[in-house]
Amino acid sequence: MQPLLGQLTLTGPIVSSNGAHVTCPKGSVVFDSVLDPHSIIEIITFAEANDIHVNHYLGSTITFSKTGELADLYVSRTGCTPEFSTLSDLKNRPATKLLFIGAHEQISNHADYFLTHAGLKGTSIVRSEPDYLEFLPQGITKGVGVQKLAEHLGIAAGECAAIGDWHNDREMLEWVGYRAAVQNATPEIKSFVQSVFSSNNDAGVAEFIESIIERNKAGIVTN
Repeated sequence: MQPLLGQLTLTGPIVSSNGAHVTCPKGSVVFDSVLDPHSIIEIITFAEANDIHVNHYLGSTITFSKTGELADLYVSRTGCTPEFSTLSDLKNRPATKLLFIGAHEQISNHADYFLTHAGLKGTSIVRSEPDYLEFLPQGITKGVGVQKLAEHLGIAAGECAAIGDWHNDREMLEWVGYRAAVQNATPEIKSFVQSVFSSNNDAGVAEFIESIIERNKAGIVTN
């Protein structure tokens, strides 16, 4: 997220890793959560056996398990500058979250395996994109991250607004007072928000921010 903030010349707080890592300006940590060490070993052992590309996150650092097409895809989407390490090394490191990247069908199969695998405890499993499978500390969501930040800043839920597009945005949208979606969001997300704006490729988020400014000017309170 840092490259995007740089492009926008913003220095505000960041809720990252699907809510597991929250920072304020200058990098001070508001909230941080890490995966169970036994879960890390089990997840990465599975990745080794199935030749899966893994992203390892710890605080503001992202480490890739390999170079190649999937690594290039993630960099092109995010603009991040990753480090590289082996899966055997990552297996013994603490992690804020782990991410599998692969073809849609492969990711679906991996998700089905872990969702029915009783041995993986203390871990939440999230599909954040069709080709992503995320492993987070139990109970961590974007909603938790936004709540932790709001509490730190002394802002009530009814004073918060959020816009989303995918399943992992649901808890965040449910928590805030004003919730919206972009036009290309999943039907599930669009079904319970208060407003739908243009797609994220057509300045939908800008429309959302402008709508909040206009509501404030008009004295409209949505909560």
